Amino acid sequence: MSKKENEVDSGSSPVDYAAIVASWSPEERSEREKKFVRKIDWRLLPILIIVYIMNYIDRNAVPHARVQGLEKDLNMSGYQYSIVLSVTFVGYISMQVPSNMILTKVRPSWYLSGCMAAWGIVSGLSGAVHNFTGLAVNRFFLGVTEAPFFVGCAFLFSGWYTRKELGLRLGIFYSAAMISGAFGGLFAAGIAAAFANNRLESWRWLFIIEGIATVVFAAITAFVIPDWPSTTKWLSPEERALGIMRIIEDAGEEEEEISTGAAFKLTVKDYRVWLCVIGQTCLQAVASLTNFLPTLVQNFGYSTVHTLLLTSPPYLATVLFCLFNTWYSDRTSKRSPHIMYPSMVAAAGIIITIATTNTGARYFALFLMLPGTYGCFQVSNAWMANIAARPQKKRAIALAVNNSIGNLALVWTPYLYPSSAGPRYIVAWLVNLAMTAIIVVSTLILTICLRRCNKQMDNLTDDATLEQAGVDGKDHSTHIEERSDTDHAGGRQSRSRATWKYQI
Repeated sequence: MSKKENEVDSGSSPVDYAAIVASWSPEERSEREKKFVRKIDWRLLPILIIVYIMNYIDRNAVPHARVQGLEKDLNMSGYQYSIVLSVTFVGYISMQVPSNMILTKVRPSWYLSGCMAAWGIVSGLSGAVHNFTGLAVNRFFLGVTEAPFFVGCAFLFSGWYTRKELGLRLGIFYSAAMISGAFGGLFAAGIAAAFANNRLESWRWLFIIEGIATVVFAAITAFVIPDWPSTTKWLSPEERALGIMRIIEDAGEEEEEISTGAAFKLTVKDYRVWLCVIGQTCLQAVASLTNFLPTLVQNFGYSTVHTLLLTSPPYLATVLFCLFNTWYSDRTSKRSPHIMYPSMVAAAGIIITIATTNTGARYFALFLMLPGTYGCFQVSNAWMANIAARPQKKRAIALAVNNSIGNLALVWTPYLYPSSAGPRYIVAWLVNLAMTAIIVVSTLILTICLRRCNKQMDNLTDDATLEQAGVDGKDHSTHIEERSDTDHAGGRQSRSRATWKYQI
């Protein structure tokens, strides 16, 4: 938040939000904060979860359409199918960083809703393509229009929730992707059964129905999604003050106004950001198996409808683990164990898949691989929000970089699963196993680096010492956190200082 947001015009006179919050007793502050967080949870999470379910279903409709005959009807080869998946993420990656830079200047409610309407239109038009070229062009623009949503929501969350609250909320939000994976398969199975004998192929109906639903819902979200604490109209002055001051206090200081270009330079020069990005990229590489999950299950010898139904249970298991992992990570304020240990579980699933052709064992391995990878994503994003806490523009760019660079893995991983490599896909699984090893190693290195920075900041007193700790003096992700406690007996305020530290 900027200094201007700490003192904002309300009618004819400015409102001093810091003074409002400072006037409360610790007990009153705590009670108000609990009510505020519950209110934001109910106003922010449900609508964005629904939208993200639709976002993920639209983006992942192609694997479901494939088992319904899309590849055959469009005379596509397995290699061309991989290209279709790749170009989606080329578009997706290209817009994430620019989009979050735009989002620092516009209203999130209107911007995100507009993007939703755009991707709904593009998704519906997927049902009108007649060849490989048409589908590839269509999916590229789907990636472009869908790109702003996830990173934009992650940035929006970081403007409402503190560090100890962010991981779980991102986990709840991201569980929508897994829910969509589960119910997307059920929905696709229903469409396949309902339109099996229709003149228009069932996979075309899949795209058309999903696209129409998305556009209709976009019109609603524009009036429901909140913007920032300083501009949201349905907050009372006291709630607005609390919302603003919570984030200022959590970051340790008020926001310094810097240019977007300067924030971009701060981001790309921070080695901690890139260590986090390495882990995220490898997570995405392993998670790319979901683009071929219906095909992998179909190779077990099941019919189209049964294949689509059997893709759901691993996603449901992933939802439960994702919620637990992010909740426990927030509760302990630890990030690295909640990335390394699940990655080891995913590695165990990969080893099982390589070692056996038994259908039951390979299906069980999916219950290790999906939770072990998807359960880590939002811990990684919460960690990045902590590593690049300030300035706000740096946090926005860092979150976008983490996801856009991470998604580069989704450009090349489709080529690991050519039809000719089935049903075992040994090369793909060996690459995935190597990725899990890199996740563990990069996370361990980042942990060591952050622990060293924390030790150097223990006796931090000035910017000179800050620079010795390997931190740019303008990088507000490290600072001294100051909190005011009111002594009501003497009517005085005492200030206690506690050193802000990186979460590890």
